[in-house]
Amino acid sequence: MPDSSPLKLICLSDEKQSVSLCVIGGMSFSGTNQYDALHAEILVSTGFVSGRVELYLNAYDLDSWAEALESLAAGWKATWLESGRSPRIMIDPTEENESGCTDVSVYDVTAHRSSSPCPS
Repeated sequence: MPDSSPLKLICLSDEKQSVSLCVIGGMSFSGTNQYDALHAEILVSTGFVSGRVELYLNAYDLDSWAEALESLAAGWKATWLESGRSPRIMIDPTEENESGCTDVSVYDVTAHRSSSPCPS
């Protein structure tokens, strides 16, 4: 991944708030031309708060994102990045908030940030 603009892996938003995960770059720890991890950040933006948290994703994380998408496609809730080493994203399509949108929450290890955008 050459130095370029971030690649959005996830973008859930409505007119007022959003949760997105952007891949910033790749990291190679093995000395090869292949990436061992992706440097990324979760961005949360609402009418009253904005936040950003950095994290690193590996192949297992990407596989578990595919599993989370399968759960969501079946109408079930999904939690992604449950390892405890990074922030986690929880999406609950069965629980609409007061605006009628799907509930999306982002939790990090030391603090809690939450937003509930409608997926686009």
